[in-house]
Amino acid sequence: MRTRLLTLLLLAGLALQPAMAGPWGHQEQRREPPRPQQQQQQQHMQQPQMRPPEPPRQQMFAPQQRPQGPGVSRDEAMRRAQQMNGGGRILAADPAESGYRVRVLKDGEVRSVYVPGQ
Repeated sequence: MRTRLLTLLLLAGLALQPAMAGPWGHQEQRREPPRPQQQQQQQHMQQPQMRPPEPPRQQMFAPQQRPQGPGVSRDEAMRRAQQMNGGGRILAADPAESGYRVRVLKDGEVRSVYVPGQ
C-alpha cells in the first residue's frame, strides 16, 4: 500500500513539474529604465562622431596570383608532383621555403610532395 502511494505521489510530482516551470515559449524580456528628459534631449542634439579614415587593406592574392618562388610556377610544381607520384588528383599547392608543397590524392591516400624551386 505504501509503495503504491509513494509511486502515485512521485508520478504526480513529475507530471506537475513542467507546469511549474512556466510556459514553453517563455523568453525573458529586458527593458531599459526610463531616462530623464534632459538626457534624451542631449542625445538628439549630439552630432554623430566621425571616424578617422581606415588605412587601405592589403589586397589578398588569389591562389594563381601568389608571389612565385624563384624558377618554378605553381602550375609547373603541380605537374611535377603528379609526375613524381605517377598521377593522382592535386588537392593543394602552397609556397614553401624556395619551392612548393603539393598535396596529391592517389589510391585514397593523401601524399605531400615537396617540389624544389630550381
